Amino acid sequence: MKRSFKARLFLHVVLITVVVIWANRVIAQYFLTDQLQTRIHQEMGVALTTCADHFENHGAFVNCFKAIEKGSLFSNASDFYVLCDRAKSAAKSGVMPACQSLLANDDFWQSTAVSSHGDLVLSHGWVGGQDWYAVRFKNRVQGPEVWLEGNQIDALMQRVWALRDRNTIYVLPAMLGMLLLLTLYLTRVMMRPITLIQNNMSKLTASTLDQSIALQAPFKEFEKLVQVFDDLRIRLNDSFTKARRFAADASHELRTPLTILRGNVERLIHDLPMGSDAQIRMRSMSDEVERLIEITEKLLLLSRADANSLKQDLTDVNLSELLEQLIKDAHSFQSSLKITGAITPGVIWRCDKTLIRQLVQNLYANAVNYNRVPGWVHFSLTQSQGRFQLMVENPAAGIPDDLSDRAFDRFYRGDASHTRQIDGLGLGLSICLEIAKLHKATLSLTATDKQTVVATLSAPL
Repeated sequence: MKRSFKARLFLHVVLITVVVIWANRVIAQYFLTDQLQTRIHQEMGVALTTCADHFENHGAFVNCFKAIEKGSLFSNASDFYVLCDRAKSAAKSGVMPACQSLLANDDFWQSTAVSSHGDLVLSHGWVGGQDWYAVRFKNRVQGPEVWLEGNQIDALMQRVWALRDRNTIYVLPAMLGMLLLLTLYLTRVMMRPITLIQNNMSKLTASTLDQSIALQAPFKEFEKLVQVFDDLRIRLNDSFTKARRFAADASHELRTPLTILRGNVERLIHDLPMGSDAQIRMRSMSDEVERLIEITEKLLLLSRADANSLKQDLTDVNLSELLEQLIKDAHSFQSSLKITGAITPGVIWRCDKTLIRQLVQNLYANAVNYNRVPGWVHFSLTQSQGRFQLMVENPAAGIPDDLSDRAFDRFYRGDASHTRQIDGLGLGLSICLEIAKLHKATLSLTATDKQTVVATLSAPL
């Protein structure tokens, strides 16, 4: 089973998207963590500056700050502020032990992490084995200070990341839908130049390889592909031309000597004693000469078909009468086979009568040669919606598995071990197919479950 390019592209887009999302998460957590810590640290300074009048009451201080930063994500960190005042010997709201240990570390405000922002001094460092952030007034060293433990900032950021992850899960179906649309769009964009080249290539057939088409590369990346294809077209055309010329020349050159040979053989047959061994051998030689002449005639016809030089003399042919006459004549020559037909009267087809007569005769001959004795051949002709369908059915033994695929190959005759026992050259069906193509008709040969073979010809009237 062939793989789907769209499915493969979709998987690659999904993989790339997952990698991008993962890389974005890692980069965001690396850079945004530092930015959030800096922002929360600055918000502590805003709280100290704005709500200094409520410093004595932790609850009032926090409410004051939240009223200013209403709806802000960073205001939630204010619930964990530790308010200390060096000017007072005692701290309120039960924070006395924390403030004592924090205010006792004078090196905290002397480290390299200290920075000034207007009237404020911000510092960050370790106190008692814990990470702390603090802010105080620059000109009031013994004044109020706001402290916040680093773990509280980390916990706030974890909640932010968890919220983002939950939202990612919720939007996942929409993301997959957008990825699918993106894949379809990318496939369309990527396949458009290939489709243009493909459409131009599809115009070429074995009979039109000599016709240069306006095959333009839509982008410079495809110029090499177009050039390679055009070179291949020229080489194929040369090969086909040489092969057709050889078959036509060989068939034409063989006709004259074979005709002369046939004439001499016929005279020798008459000159030899009647019923003698020499005359019998000469008759056998005459049969082989006739076989060679038939092969050359058919090869010449096929070479003309390959060169697209078969001439048509189009006339309105009563296909019904042609088949009825064939069935009538067959009754006189095929006593061992039952010939039947279901012919719709009045089926008129505009075609070349000579070629179509040969096509029908070849189909009939094929049905007779590969029949079983006692056997039968059944003709069926129907007409519907401006088309007709001709079916020739016969029973057969030992139908090969590759019949439908190889029936129209030249010199193919099914089981090779019996080819000399059955009349024919293996060219009749090939000629039928070329005649059908010339008349814009379709021809197929299929085997049925009833051990029969059906040749079907269908064409517009």
